[in-house]
Amino acid sequence: MGWLLGWLRGRVRDPELAHDICQESFLKALRSAAFLKDPARFPGWLYQIAKNTLRDHLRRKARRRRWFLFADSEYLDALEAPGRSDPVETSEEAESMLRAIRELPPRYREPLLLRHSRDLSYAEIGAILGISENAVQVRIFRARKTLRERERQRHR
Repeated sequence: MGWLLGWLRGRVRDPELAHDICQESFLKALRSAAFLKDPARFPGWLYQIAKNTLRDHLRRKARRRRWFLFADSEYLDALEAPGRSDPVETSEEAESMLRAIRELPPRYREPLLLRHSRDLSYAEIGAILGISENAVQVRIFRARKTLRERERQRHR
């Protein structure tokens, strides 16, 4: 499930950590597969397991007083598009975009990250999040609109 790894990489900066959490999530899912009554709900069920696994990891890290930064590698890749010559400018733009994404409410941030981490369809995202396809479209639209508004304010 590439979408899950993509979502996790959108939440944590360390690709190896994203792989570890993804693997741990699949192991938890396998151990409790008997509790899944409807196989069609597997993506949403796995998403919840991964979300809880990530939250548990963050709590453990917080207890050790370490900072854990969220990022989305897909946005960094997009900002490193051809034609960009100034790495400092790209880095500043990437940090600004990542900060804005992290500040989005989770109900907008989650569908946006799922859409852009692996280019999932609205129907697939809806199945993962347990919401309608229309709700996914609305949330992604609002997330993008919020990001555009924040970008405009930043340039004023």
